[in-house]
Amino acid sequence: MTKTNPPAPTGPLTGIRVADFSVHAAGPFAGLMLAQMGAQVIKIESSARLDITRRPHTMYGKPPSSFEQINANKMSVCLNLKEPRAIELALELVAASDLALENFRPGVLQRLGLGYEAMRQARPDIILVSLSSNGQTGPESHYAGYAPMFAALGGLGHLTGYPDAPPVELRHAMDHTGGMLAAFAAVAALAAQQRTGQGQHIDVSVRDLATAFIGPELLDVAMNSRQAHRQGNRPPATQDGAAAPQGVYRCQGQDQWISISISSETQWQNFIAALDHPDWANSDQFGDAYRRWKKRDQLDPLIESWTSQQTPTQATQKLQTHGVPAHPSLSPDALMQDPHLQARNAFPTVHNPNTGEQQRAVTPPWRFSQTPAQINQWTPTLGQHNQQVFTKILNLTPNQVHELEQAKIIW
Repeated sequence: MTKTNPPAPTGPLTGIRVADFSVHAAGPFAGLMLAQMGAQVIKIESSARLDITRRPHTMYGKPPSSFEQINANKMSVCLNLKEPRAIELALELVAASDLALENFRPGVLQRLGLGYEAMRQARPDIILVSLSSNGQTGPESHYAGYAPMFAALGGLGHLTGYPDAPPVELRHAMDHTGGMLAAFAAVAALAAQQRTGQGQHIDVSVRDLATAFIGPELLDVAMNSRQAHRQGNRPPATQDGAAAPQGVYRCQGQDQWISISISSETQWQNFIAALDHPDWANSDQFGDAYRRWKKRDQLDPLIESWTSQQTPTQATQKLQTHGVPAHPSLSPDALMQDPHLQARNAFPTVHNPNTGEQQRAVTPPWRFSQTPAQINQWTPTLGQHNQQVFTKILNLTPNQVHELEQAKIIW
């Protein structure tokens, strides 16, 4: 099959170059967001220590699909950062970039000779985005952290789950949300750089992000000395009034569910109309929102007696027709087949030049009318763009690149 070059980027960050030193999930997801918006993101990695998501899976043999998902649209070069000459080349690449991205434990880049001050020497207006578990300062800044811990550290995990069960670990959601926050901060800093000509060091803590999600509960403690507890899928009466019914209800079929949230009397009346006015809906115990909230243990089984006779799609259509907020709880395979997402081209087909195959990808979660973002390049193989980056951007000769590869500096 004839290989074709990917179309030129058209996104709002076209012309911006990013030196991406990040690894694992959260940092690379930030790089993915920037690459999907048109930035030229150059992933700096090494055969000396492969990114954990590029390593073969211990059970399945091949690398996990997460690497493919979070590194599309990027370029890949190899630099063995244990070598002084590789550090020099990394700083040259920083000097040729607008932005650098990293998510090592605080202090690691400095020890390598790639800290913010070293980068500023290479390019005074460089923006460095540092994404970490606990931030760059504070007594626990040096603590190691991975996705399951972020929500726990930030208090979000303690509030997630059922009253009679332990806190829930939030995994990829925390990594990816942290990555999106880092990308958001990077774009803001690029705007400031354009206005002032100054760069800066951005400190993004995923622990702080999780804490920001529980602002109402923190205020409740500060103002009322009231401690929030795990509520499952039910909100407390103090949150959005006394919303009920609200939860996830079993539907017809194996592991099929629908999410329903009713927050007004009008929606409740529409809800019982959609259910064809069952007798139990006229009971005084469900006469207003607060009584429904107080009697939710009695109300939820009655609702589930109806949803369990419907498929999620059938129940959703009946409820939405009556103006009731309801949607299926979709599994990944159901998402891939969802007509709404298909209509929005949420999973476009991308050519994989490494295999010659057409594969599905996940589109950026936004739509620009004038500068559309796109997935125009498959995930790079390790060091795929060594020649292009080192000869075209850093002006090395092909022979010099070959010699550095032989010396395992470009490696």
